[in-house]
Amino acid sequence: MLATPSMPVIIAVVNKPQLLKYLGNIDAGLAAPATLCIYGSAAFILLDEPDRTSLDVDVAAPYSDANFVDLSRAAVAAGLPINPEPDTSGDHMEWIQAARLCLAPPAAGRAVLLWQGARLKIVTVPAPDLIASKLIRYDELDQADIAYLWAQQPIAWADIAAAVQRLPEPFKHDPVVLDNLGNLQADFPPPPEHTR
Repeated sequence: MLATPSMPVIIAVVNKPQLLKYLGNIDAGLAAPATLCIYGSAAFILLDEPDRTSLDVDVAAPYSDANFVDLSRAAVAAGLPINPEPDTSGDHMEWIQAARLCLAPPAAGRAVLLWQGARLKIVTVPAPDLIASKLIRYDELDQADIAYLWAQQPIAWADIAAAVQRLPEPFKHDPVVLDNLGNLQADFPPPPEHTR
């Protein structure tokens, strides 16, 4: 929907019930199995972070396994199109390619299952890798996501530092990421028993 002087663009926001409905409809529309590795806010929605919403669903394309034509058709039918036009204000899926992907690949057997239907499986990466992916921006929402993970389980600093080193180039050497790793350590000091 285009903005007019009397009608501003309304930005859709996905919450957990809406996201689950989208996933169920995509699952029902698929002709073949598909596994999507998601990250960003949609992953935190499915990790049950309270009141978390999202403007879109970020999918790590290189770490996902799907017939793109089949997935695109099912996603459009479900109302969650993939990579629509830039001025789209509705719910949608972002198919993130390697050049923009500040996320380490999930190690074999380490992917975290978030949701599974008959054909569609949604996974993400372990907590240290999710935290490392937040360091390219590290704004208030990112810090809230990290705080939620921090409250759910002990996370060793060595694991977070190793996750940063697993980030693809150029992100693992990005000065912003490295500066924010230091900011993270100042903002979220671990208990002594979790320091190593």
